[in-house]
Amino acid sequence: MDFISIEAAAAKWGVSLRVAQRYCADGKIAGAKKYGRAWMIPEEAGRPSDARRKTERACATPLYHGLFLMEDLRLDGRAVDQIASALPDDEYRRELYAELALLQGKTDKGLEHIARMPEGSPFRLTAQHGKNITAIRKGDYHGLCLGMTELDNLRAEYGSCPSVSAAIDLAEATIYASVYATDRCPEWLKKGDVTRFSPSERPYALYLYALYLNATGQPLRMLGVTETALAFSSGPGSTVSEIYLRIMAANACVEIDRREQAEELIERALEDAVPYGIFSPFSEQLTTLRGVVEPIARQRFPSVLRSIVQGWKDVFSGWTEIRNGIANTSMTKALTAKEYQIALYLSDRMSYKEIASRMRMTVAATNYALQMIREKLGVKRSRDIAQFVNWSLGNRPGTS
Repeated sequence: MDFISIEAAAAKWGVSLRVAQRYCADGKIAGAKKYGRAWMIPEEAGRPSDARRKTERACATPLYHGLFLMEDLRLDGRAVDQIASALPDDEYRRELYAELALLQGKTDKGLEHIARMPEGSPFRLTAQHGKNITAIRKGDYHGLCLGMTELDNLRAEYGSCPSVSAAIDLAEATIYASVYATDRCPEWLKKGDVTRFSPSERPYALYLYALYLNATGQPLRMLGVTETALAFSSGPGSTVSEIYLRIMAANACVEIDRREQAEELIERALEDAVPYGIFSPFSEQLTTLRGVVEPIARQRFPSVLRSIVQGWKDVFSGWTEIRNGIANTSMTKALTAKEYQIALYLSDRMSYKEIASRMRMTVAATNYALQMIREKLGVKRSRDIAQFVNWSLGNRPGTS
């Protein structure tokens, strides 16, 4: 009898690793054997039937059960090709490489993988999610609107499939949470109610909740949510969601002046992400992390620092365009990414000397940069800059 790893079996059955482990622990897989902490599954073993699966048999063309494949895969030091070889077929491998390219900031390469997916691919939803993320990065508001319409079409087609409906909920929430459009966020996200999602989906749902809490100025709650979610992490390495959760926990620590703890969280996240060339999660939050990432990357991972900063510059303008379109705001697009960062530090009430230190500039250069920022925004006083750059001001409790 030939055996496969439990990771390969989980991917083959379209379930999370935790669910596959529960099948084994409950004795539902005939012939499964445990060696130390690892389960080995007979190659011919099929997925056990359950009530949720029976509900979804009505779906004409089955879709992958989650929003993205990599949530069920741990980044534990194995080479990417080794992870790919354990997947069931080329369709899964193509999806893996598409998701990885997007996480590496290689947007066009990710789209190339998505474009090669056949029409009946089980990864239609995950592919659309990737296209929506790309539209946000590029500032393609029209493309994003078309993508949201496609999500509505998928919901209509798969309304009887709970797992697909839940994944679409996550895809839609990602759009609003990622641009901090708090008024457009669904009620389940505002309440932090993630009970509708499977155990493997909840870490990502809690990451989205952390984004909402960050946008609404609730750092202590954000820290509690992220730390609790991370406490349930099991096994070596991290999932993609756990990397995102550590970054959001670091964001919370920055807000409550626990900079040393923030640095530890970012260092751990980089340790798990860098071997796979993943830097987009850090680029996305570079502004709100207020200078925590750069010195750690410069000292420990100098080869990726430029990619992280460039990734931030690449998506900055597009993110602003989408936020203004969805949230009906007027964040300025006149500033460069560097000027925006300086202006945001000023809105944090930092002195010119503190800003110069964070930006690795002279005080004179900082003063000149702020003069140029005031001219671009048409204001005479530096204190009037914040309204043009701080996306969170209108979301804070007690503000209008």
